[in-house]
Amino acid sequence: MVCIKSINAQDTIFVKTQKPLLVRVLEVSSTEVRYKNFYNPDGITRVLNYNEIDSITYENGKREQRFLAPKNQIKDPFFVIEGNHVSLRNKDLTHMEAFKIMLQKDPQKNSDELNNALLNVESKKNGQLGFIIVSPVCLVGGFYIAKRNYYGPNDLPKFRTILLSGLGLAAGCFITSQVYKAVKNKQIRKAANLYNDEL
Repeated sequence: MVCIKSINAQDTIFVKTQKPLLVRVLEVSSTEVRYKNFYNPDGITRVLNYNEIDSITYENGKREQRFLAPKNQIKDPFFVIEGNHVSLRNKDLTHMEAFKIMLQKDPQKNSDELNNALLNVESKKNGQLGFIIVSPVCLVGGFYIAKRNYYGPNDLPKFRTILLSGLGLAAGCFITSQVYKAVKNKQIRKAANLYNDEL
């Protein structure tokens, strides 16, 4: 009886290209359906266009089959941004995947604000990569210099000082790269919202 009750407690979307989706339907508009994964109710909100849906069976057993794509439906992709997550057509994306998709749009058709946001992302990405590269260089360099200046037990304090300096620089560079990454991802989410507005 418990199993039967759990089966009836979810909505089911029957889509044309994949297996039925077990979901919680949040909203049915004139062009799309917004929902959350039944097994991850706190996760990202997903969107399906009418042309992807065959029918919906709700938890009360009611079946809906009125899903026909409007003739003038926009086919351009829209990003869904929720918290730190980005998705497109119900697929979770990394921030860099979303950034690459945005770069495919003709920059001549973008607003100055969107182009500036994309340039800022590129700048932060280069900064992140730069510090990621410098981090192991500092670690290896510190170890090399420390070893080169170590000639015996009396030189141990000098060896430790140089080695710890290298470790400190490496850690500082790595932390800085993560700061750049966080700022870059925030800028990508901002650019994704601008991208959606301009579609």
